[in-house]
Amino acid sequence: MTEEIKIPVDIYESEDEIVIVLPLAGVPKDTIKIWLEKTTLYVSWNRKQPQLKETLKPVISECFRWSFVRKIELPQNIYFDKITSVLTPENVLIIVVPKIIIPEKLEIRLN
Repeated sequence: MTEEIKIPVDIYESEDEIVIVLPLAGVPKDTIKIWLEKTTLYVSWNRKQPQLKETLKPVISECFRWSFVRKIELPQNIYFDKITSVLTPENVLIIVVPKIIIPEKLEIRLN
């Protein structure tokens, strides 16, 4: 099952960059995919049920376990080709989106 679901995300912003933080506990690194379509950033991953004894029956089942896609709209004033990502040892995905710096004033020399 693949569906867009609002998994918690934190987004931080400064003058130079946007930083996106997605907690992905229990998600194997090889299932994470990140891509762009125009100004939309997509992150997909797959969280599976761990192998348990067949005799166990769920009493409470609140953890999402299937394929996910998270969609994040980005502004146009970014360097799309310089986006980077890292998965921390705690399985937190951090995506850094550098912004294009537009000067308030720039003098152009006449040649």
